[in-house]
Amino acid sequence: MSNDYRPMWESLGLDLASHDQLLQAIPQSFGEVYLQQKNRPAEIEYYDFVVSEIHGLRVQELQEHKAKGGKVVGAFCVFVPEEIVRAAGGICVGLCSGADAGSAQAEQVLPSSICPLIKSFMGFKLAHVCPYFESCDMVVGETTCDGKKKAFEILNDYIPVHMMETPQMKREKDRVLWRSEVRDFVTVMEQFTGQKITYESLQKAIQDTNAKRKALARLSELRKNIPAPISGRDSLLIEQIAMYDDVERFTAQTNKLCDELEERVRKGEGVHEPGALRIIVSGTPMAIPNWKIPYLIETSGAEIV
Repeated sequence: MSNDYRPMWESLGLDLASHDQLLQAIPQSFGEVYLQQKNRPAEIEYYDFVVSEIHGLRVQELQEHKAKGGKVVGAFCVFVPEEIVRAAGGICVGLCSGADAGSAQAEQVLPSSICPLIKSFMGFKLAHVCPYFESCDMVVGETTCDGKKKAFEILNDYIPVHMMETPQMKREKDRVLWRSEVRDFVTVMEQFTGQKITYESLQKAIQDTNAKRKALARLSELRKNIPAPISGRDSLLIEQIAMYDDVERFTAQTNKLCDELEERVRKGEGVHEPGALRIIVSGTPMAIPNWKIPYLIETSGAEIV
């Protein structure tokens, strides 16, 4: 990292020894998985920079926001409406559960047999190794599984947690339930931030958040081309960064990247050999630093599309 962020990390109460161990593992794996790729788009340099500052510049921006009286809200799931957080003057950041950090601390309050995802996010908080988690004023949880329901109950002992009931079916009464959960979240955010959500603030938040989603959808469409103009690994990295980067900056940069990719498509340029097997990996985006599966697929001669 270009700056000395240790004073900031200390002020957040991080366990610096454990945090240093976590950070030391990223540069080597990132170099092997990402930087050794050939024929990467020029605009991907922005995302490489974001990873080089993974616990630095963006965390600093969150602290500056908080210093002005703003709130930071953490979430683990895309069901949490980022638009409402933004409309209330807050910043929504995605929290991860991608590393086996703090398992010993998590097992003091959770069964040792609980799923690694839950153990990981509890471990991040209890071991004080994630500056994003320590920057949050509130975490918004969701009832997507029984393990999470109980874990969020326990997490509330360490940081304020608001739970959103996620319907398990698609009936009309489930839609009614979800609408009521969203309205309740509006009230919670207004009370928590002290800022009234107006028609104008919600409209602007929706426009900004949808613009980010449209940029990501544009990237996904471009990946359908033969040959693919960008690797699956780089696409995954962009999805991961979308969870915590500044929304407007990320949107602008991703559209610049897509402009470059469209030019590549016009020229018939791709990142893999002609005739490479095309693989779809489905499911929720994997959290940093879970890059192993894409790395194995694409270093074996296939491409993730």
